[in-house]
Amino acid sequence: MKSLVQLLFFAALFTACQNPTPAPVKPATTDITTVLQHKYWVIKSFNDALFAPNITDTLANLPCAELVFGKGDTVYITACLSDAGRGIYKIANNTLQIVWEGFENKTCTGTFDDKTGILHVTSPDSTNTAWPTDFVAQDGIDVNNMDNITVNLGRKRLAGNYTKITEKGEMAIASLYELHADGTHVNFGDFDTYEPWPSGIGSGFIQNPQYPIMYLVKKGKENYPTAAAWQLHGDTLRIWETKNIGAQGDLPEYKVTKLKGAYLKSK
Repeated sequence: MKSLVQLLFFAALFTACQNPTPAPVKPATTDITTVLQHKYWVIKSFNDALFAPNITDTLANLPCAELVFGKGDTVYITACLSDAGRGIYKIANNTLQIVWEGFENKTCTGTFDDKTGILHVTSPDSTNTAWPTDFVAQDGIDVNNMDNITVNLGRKRLAGNYTKITEKGEMAIASLYELHADGTHVNFGDFDTYEPWPSGIGSGFIQNPQYPIMYLVKKGKENYPTAAAWQLHGDTLRIWETKNIGAQGDLPEYKVTKLKGAYLKSK
């Protein structure tokens, strides 16, 4: 996400998603300024899938979008590690009034339901029923670098303390394994930071079978990360090594080779 583009790309991006027609806007049930206490919001359907007890291995196939409130009266809408567009908002009649670039003749309305935690933002294109409209807040997400915010959401989901699950005949390991929300880790291997890509361009590079991708990054070699596959079912995190089987000059396509480790997350 190196540049801002007009939001027309959403029409194509979400065309394949058969979402129901958006419900009529409900009156806000709380002071709309409560929304601005949270800088980061993610589309509810994707949030529910990412924070489910068992994360689907095809998570990257789900539509994803985010709202990020920036400085002043600026707000961004993203397609999660793909592209983004910018808007300007103001508060009027206990609602957010947003005008997106590319849709300057259409004011979108945002209302917040404190019972469900859903921020509902109307679509600037009434003919596009797949436009993302329902968002929930996630705190603790660093939004200073727009290129990393979805990665930081994935890190928040995986962060925690783990113990390694030993295989048959393998000596038990008493070491504590840690994944941190800032991307650092303890004892997971010879790399400095981890980058789970739950969505966006590049998140579907692991195929047959498909798994979410995680880049393992060494300092000084940020342009040459190691691609791993990961899976979180219940409290068990599995990480696999991969091999790039894509043709030279094409985008990568990774195949799972062997299990790097299975880890049990502490409750």
